[in-house]
Order: sequence, then C-alpha cells, then structure tokens
Amino acid sequence: MNTEETQRNQQNLKNKTISGMLWSFVERFGFLSIQFISNIVLARILSPSDFGVMGMILIFISLSTVMIDGGLGSALIQKRAPTNSDYSTIFFCNLIIAIIIYIILLLSAGYIGIFFHQDQLPILLKVVGVVLIFDSFGIVQNNILIKTLDFKKIARIKITAALFSSIAAIISAYAGLGVWSLVIQNITNSLLRSFFLWIKTSWKPIAVFSKESFKELFGFASKLLAASLLSELYRNFQSVLIGRIFPAKDLGFFTQARQLEQIPVMTLATVVNQVTFPVFSELQNNLDILRNALRKSLKSLIYINFPVMVLLTVIAKPLFLLLFTEKWLPSVPYFQGLCMGFGLLLIVHNTNLNVLKSIGRSDLVLYLEIFKKIIGVGLLFWGINYGIMGMIAALAVNSYLEFFINGFFVGKTVGYGVINQLRDILPTFILSVALGFFTYFIFRNTSMSSLISILLQSALFGSTYLFMSYIFRIEAFEIYLNIIRSKFIK
Repeated sequence: MNTEETQRNQQNLKNKTISGMLWSFVERFGFLSIQFISNIVLARILSPSDFGVMGMILIFISLSTVMIDGGLGSALIQKRAPTNSDYSTIFFCNLIIAIIIYIILLLSAGYIGIFFHQDQLPILLKVVGVVLIFDSFGIVQNNILIKTLDFKKIARIKITAALFSSIAAIISAYAGLGVWSLVIQNITNSLLRSFFLWIKTSWKPIAVFSKESFKELFGFASKLLAASLLSELYRNFQSVLIGRIFPAKDLGFFTQARQLEQIPVMTLATVVNQVTFPVFSELQNNLDILRNALRKSLKSLIYINFPVMVLLTVIAKPLFLLLFTEKWLPSVPYFQGLCMGFGLLLIVHNTNLNVLKSIGRSDLVLYLEIFKKIIGVGLLFWGINYGIMGMIAALAVNSYLEFFINGFFVGKTVGYGVINQLRDILPTFILSVALGFFTYFIFRNTSMSSLISILLQSALFGSTYLFMSYIFRIEAFEIYLNIIRSKFIK
C-alpha cells in the first residue's frame, strides 16, 4: 500500500470516526434525555420505594445481559473480517444462553424476593426477565452497525424505542399501575429496539452453528466476559448492600442519584465504547498512530466530562428541587459523591481498557478487573459501616486507584502511561475544579428560584470555562473548534 493510499485510508477513518462520535453522542444524549424527562414525570407520580424495587430487579437483569453477550459481540468487532458463519453462530449462542438464564431467574425469583424482603419482587422479576430474550434477538445486528460505524441508524432505532416506551410508562403511571409502569417501560423498550434492528438491518441469521467460529471468538471473548461480569457484579453489589441493609426508599434515593449522574457519564462512556473500540481495533497494527489517537480521544472526552461533573456537583440541590421536588432531596449528597468520586474518571477508565481490548489483550483486561474489584469489594465492606455516603467514598477511592493501575499497564503496552496521561488530564481537571469553587462561593448565600439559580450558575461556569480554555490554549478546545469549522461552517 503506497503512502498516498495510506493517507487516504487514514483520512477516511478519521472522517468516519468524527461522524461516528457525533451520531453516537446524538444516540446516547437523545436516549438518556428521553429517559431523563420520563424519569422526572415518573418520580413525581411514583414513590422512592417503587424505584427501589425496580433497582433490585435491574441488578439481575444487567448481570444477565452481560452473561448473554459474553464478550462475543466485542470479539466480532475486534476481528478484522468476520464471516456470516461467525455472525450466525453468535446469534444462536446468544439466544440459547438468554433462554437458559431466563429459566434460572424463573426458578430463583422466590428466593430473591425473600433475600430482599420484598413480596412483590418475584412476579415483577419473572415478567421483566423476558427482556433478556427480546434483547438477544438484536445483539448481533447492533454489533454489525457498531463495527461499520453506522451510528446514525443506531441513534434512530434506540431513540424511537425509548420515546414510545417512555410514553407507555407515563400513561401507565397516571393510570395508577405504580411500579408496573416501570416494568412496562423496560419491556416495551427492549421489544421495540430488537424489532427495529431486525427491520432496519440487512443481515439475517442462517441455519449455521460453527464450532470453529465459536472456539475462535470465545478465546478472546471469554476473558472479556469474565472482566465485564466482574465489573457488573461490583457495580450491582453496591445496590445489593443498600437493598439488604437499608429500607427500599434509601435504595430508591441512591438509584435516583445514580440515574441522574449517569445521563452525562453514560452518554460519553457509551460513545467511548462504541466508537473508540472499533477505531482502535483498526489501528492495532500501528502503535504510533494508535497512541496519538488515544491521546487525542482522552483529552477531547475529559474536556467535556470534567466540567460537566463539577458543574452538576455545584448545582445539585436546586437541580433536584426543580426536577424531583423536596421528597428527593436525600439523593443530593449521593449524587454529588457519585459525580466527583465515580463519574469524573469513568471516561478515562473506559478509554484505557478499550485500547487494551483493541490490541487483543483481553487477558490483561481480565487480570486488571480481578485485581481492582478485589480491592473495590474490600473498600465497600469498609465504607458501608459509615452508611451509604461511606460506601460512595469507597467507590471514589477505588476509582482513583483504578486510574493509576490502568494507566500503568497502558503505558507498558502502548507507551502512554500514567505520567503522560496526568500531564494531559491535569490542566482540564484543575480548571474545572477551580471554576466549580469559584461558582459555588459566588452563589452560596444567594436566594433565588431553583431554575434561575441553575441558569445563572451554568452560564457563569460555562462561559468562564470556554474563555479560560481559549486563554490557556487548551488543546481539546482547539480540536472541537476545528471540528465545528470543518463540519458546520462553510
């Protein structure tokens, strides 16, 4: 391949990456915005206990979802040229595993209800569990769209499904169905999403189950499965502890705080996972270009995530008052702790792990997850002795430890380690935190409506952040400015 063709391919990949980032952001922001708005309406109708019970159910649904995909989807994306036999094999594998797990949930639902002291939970879990089978029908189609960076189609599918399922949930809540409205929302969203994936993608499974394909893909996927399962177990272990030790309403307050915190965090995190992994996989044979892509991706992502997390921490109280009313104010300290202790660095963790996956080091990803989660569980047991805020503090400590652990091994494999990452991260971190303190102290003794307070603090923080980025010539600011110029300004 000559130099001109190489440059042309790199430029094409760059354009597809930028387009993929934009559409992936549209998909996540649209999806989570719809969920956010519906959550505001539902939170005003339903009780914290309703959200707490659903939070208990989603523990098992999310763990089951990880087991069904089993990292096989990531293996398809990482493989340079998967065949139709590969896709069909994974499709039937996902479906079979989903059916088996659903049967296990049916048989164990009663025991789960006893564990959480919730009489209504078994029947709810049995009904919500059907989403596992619905989801399994669309996993491969979704991965094909991710591999080809067709995030425009993914955005349309997921936003449409989220819109109709949210409408169904709100109507059900007004009809007095209580927690069942949340059940209807989950089932409707899953069913519509898989249906649209089937009719909007050209791929359909063929009657093939190849042992060779499964063996090849599972070799890579098995380690990612174990790593993802450990990560999901750790995340849901937090809710298990709260649900077991504290009343359901306390889990409801924690769940509401986490859901609101995850709107910006998971928007960016999903963009990172969906776009950077296939792009990094394309660059796996050229470490110099891969390292530069990693650096620019990281700086660009934290430039958005850091100030958003800090600003949300500052405006947390008026935000909850405006959106959810006073009955949800106990969620505020949980929300602030999650933003600064967990959400701040999640983007960095995901980006580092995606690099390791893209170069085929799923074994290293697994070993890192085992080590980090052992530390994390120990910290959680220590933190829960001091209540839910103690547990959130433990999450924060573990998150900052993860940065150093992940960065060390990325440095060993790719050459972009902790020192280099800190050098690129610290300017944005310092600027964001400094402006957060500045905004807080200006408005701390003011008396105004929640809406006015949010608007004024956001305007001051945002305008000052952009101005200081220009003054100090923050590289990510220049990157976004160039993208805007090239894409939207003729």
